[in-house]
This record gives sequence, C-alpha cells and structure tokens, in this order.
Amino acid sequence: MTTYKTPLDYPYCDFDFDEWNPVQAKCVPFFTEDCNLVVSASTASGKTAIAEAIMGYELARKDTNKVVYVSPLKAIGNEKHQEWSRHDTFREYPIALVSSDNETTQSDFENSRLIVSTVESMNLRCRARDRWVKDVAVLVFDEAHLLMDESRGSGSESLVMNITMLNPNCRIVCLSGTLSNYVEIAKWLKACNAKTTRYVNSAWRPTELIKSVEIAEDFNEQQKWLLKEARKVSKEEQKMLIFVHSKVVGESICKFLRDYNVPCAFYNAGVQPQTREKIIADFRNEYSGLNVLVCTSSLGMGVTL
Repeated sequence: MTTYKTPLDYPYCDFDFDEWNPVQAKCVPFFTEDCNLVVSASTASGKTAIAEAIMGYELARKDTNKVVYVSPLKAIGNEKHQEWSRHDTFREYPIALVSSDNETTQSDFENSRLIVSTVESMNLRCRARDRWVKDVAVLVFDEAHLLMDESRGSGSESLVMNITMLNPNCRIVCLSGTLSNYVEIAKWLKACNAKTTRYVNSAWRPTELIKSVEIAEDFNEQQKWLLKEARKVSKEEQKMLIFVHSKVVGESICKFLRDYNVPCAFYNAGVQPQTREKIIADFRNEYSGLNVLVCTSSLGMGVTL
C-alpha cells in the first residue's frame, strides 16, 4: 500500500495546503483502498479534503467512473458545485448539480462524471434504476448523522441501500462532525455492500473550543447581551456567529443589531446562491467590515469558514 506523506505526494487531487492534519493523516491509507469509510471528526477538521482525495482517485482510476456527493441541504450542494467547478482537479470533469431547483436530463446524468445531489433527488434516480448508477465508484454522504434523524433518516438509509443494491461495487464514504455511533454505521455499511469498512474517529480540531453558558430571562435581555458581544467583536476585529432556529428570529436579531449600527448579515437557505456566496466571502474577508453573521443550521452543515 502506497503511503502519501504529504498532499504534494498525492497524484489524484490538488490541495491548497502542504501537510495532512491529524484526521487526514489517519485516512490517507484508505484513499486508494477499495473500502467504505466512516469519518467522525470535529467541524473544520478537513473532512471535505478527505472526500476530495477519494473522489479524485476514483475519477482518475477509470474513464467511465462517476462520483456522487450527496448533501442534506440544497445550499450546501450549491456551494460545493461552485467550489468544484473552479477546483484545479474537478473542473476538468463535467459536473451536474441535482436538486428540486434544477432541471436535469438523463443525458446530463450520463455525461457527467461528478454529480452533486440532494439525498431525495439521488433516491429518485436509484428508484428509477438509471443505468448510469452502475458507473458510480463512490458515494460521498455528507452530514451522515442525519442517518439517525427521525424526519430524514429513512430517506438517507434508503439511498445507501438502493445504490448498494444496484451497484455493490460502489464505495460509501460517510462524513460527520457529530456521529456518535460510527462503529454501528460502519458495520451497517459493510452489511450493505460486503466491502471492508474503515472508520476514523477524532476529537482533534484546529482551534481550541471554549464553552460557556449565558442565561437570559427573556428575548430582550438576550438581544442586549448579543449587542454587547457584537460590539466587542467588531471593535476587536474578530468574528461572531449567531445561530438561530428560525428565519423569523434571525431576521429580528439582524434588524436589532443593524438598528444599533452593528454591521451584520443573515445567512439562511432562502437566500439566493449568489447572495450566500457574497455573504460568506465578506465574512471570510477580514477587511470587509462584516464581523457578525446571523445564520440558521444551513451554515452549520458543510460550510467551512
């Protein structure tokens, strides 16, 4: 088995970093092995690069191979499609974006090498028994903890079982930041396609996580605390994420902060893709003045800041 000591040694995908981090280093031996892989690691631990390494290998290994990336949210799929359309490795391959918002023909599927899809859309193609499914070399399942979700878990499980039934040779790669039962998931994947299944669990993260709890008696008190912290962050030119459970609450908090002259933006699945891309770009840019970002769970799943 070939060991690739650095990303520069890896011939199947171009990376914008020079060293594997601890999570990626554990997975390197499995990039080119004919196996399933389950990765449970913290946010920003480089899981997407692990998927890209495997995708790049499978695309290069055989001219007819396809790879499929499925995400739980259309917003994530849109971002990955845009990112990979510009990627030094993947932009040379025809890429299809599949969701309820896009019209995709059978010809699009057959001619594409990289398919970015929602779980539901890919399930439809498997149920229709499309011929091209037999050419899928690897299915990357992002946010794999949704296999346990009461509302969407059944669809995710159905997709894995459908594609392995139609194509037992397809590798399954599951990525998650909160997958507590990764061993059970690995055993289940092995039962689905009889492939050797590896799993990697790591608590490593690139930055220290400090936890604290602030208790507010009501929404007004909560807003006052958020305003104090937002002003502090803006003054010190740091970054602040405010996660909310609904668009209504997010819009209210964003308006409140703006009324007190705190620049902020609201990121949610309802925002147009071009606007979401600009929001993320501005938030990443230390000179843009956007240091406070209000967001729903659509930012918490799959978007790296």
